[in-house]
Amino acid sequence: MIVVYILVAFAWLTYSLLNYSNSDYTLKNDVLKAGLNACILQVVQESKNAKLGVDSSTAYYLKQLKLEVDPNTLDRFVQQRFQNNYIVEYIAFSDKTVIQIQINPDQVAALDREYNRQQKIWWFQSILLLILVATGVFGVFYSINSLFKLNRRQNNFLLSVTHEFKTPIAAIRLMLQTILNPKIKEEKKAELIHKSIDNTHRLEDLTENMLTATQIEYGQYQYFKQPFDLSQLMRDIHDSHSIKGDLALEVEDGIEYVGDKVILRIAVSNLLNNAFKYSEGSSVYLKLYKDGSRIFIEVADEGSGVPKSEKKRIFSKFYRVQDEETRTTKGTGLGLFIVKRAIINHNGQIEALDNQPRGTVFRISLPL
Repeated sequence: MIVVYILVAFAWLTYSLLNYSNSDYTLKNDVLKAGLNACILQVVQESKNAKLGVDSSTAYYLKQLKLEVDPNTLDRFVQQRFQNNYIVEYIAFSDKTVIQIQINPDQVAALDREYNRQQKIWWFQSILLLILVATGVFGVFYSINSLFKLNRRQNNFLLSVTHEFKTPIAAIRLMLQTILNPKIKEEKKAELIHKSIDNTHRLEDLTENMLTATQIEYGQYQYFKQPFDLSQLMRDIHDSHSIKGDLALEVEDGIEYVGDKVILRIAVSNLLNNAFKYSEGSSVYLKLYKDGSRIFIEVADEGSGVPKSEKKRIFSKFYRVQDEETRTTKGTGLGLFIVKRAIINHNGQIEALDNQPRGTVFRISLPL
């Protein structure tokens, strides 16, 4: 509705300006025509007062009135008195010369040029103003929409974090309460203790992700870059995640890299966590190799994949793909945000590609 009001207002403004231009043109044209009559009257009056000279060899007639004038004097009078708005033409007959005073064609042409230029200026100003206002309206709408989306993502994040904390805490409490039961066998107690420890690791990972994301966003994370064996780091990550499911590993030996080992471990771990989360029980692949002057790390799954329209937005903070499967899957929307920022800090790139025949491949490219 607001857009309709704006369009109507600008249509009315444009119409008013063009109408003013037409009125101004008509008024100036009428002034020239009225001035022509005044010019003729003054020529007749000046001739009667013998102020326009005399040419005794020729008889001059203006509107059937015989005038005593000198052509040169008459021309100067008309040009000077009326600022060259009119011209004098002489039409010779056998025994007399008829004088015709007309509007100067140059003045008419100048008036037409001014009218056309004014029309173009009004159109240009109206269109430019419309574009500026439309841009402003779009900017305001975009900002409000972005704030709305951010607020919604933050609310989703708070709900997700609450759930992510609540679930392991409740599980740990239940298992500890079970351990207190004297009837529980020692083997079962040991199993429950190990599961409680696993849940504390889950809480630790979640807390670390939240702290790291906050530090990265506000520029407080201190990157500690040093040489290390990237091939061995991939093997260590594989060993720590292989208990989550079928994780295939393909690593090129002897790849040395200078970077922040901790943040790169977190980044690859986040990619693997996502891969297991959305792989629907299928295999996940971790690959490391060199190609020319760059190092590539790939994490691939055979899950439902990422829609093409979402691939550029999945690295935003709190953002999660808005489909039913994702909404029912645990997560905070911080993992890929951390990955993106960590890789950019290492002058690298990350992209989400389609896996074949299904799934997603996250490919990290780092300079040697």
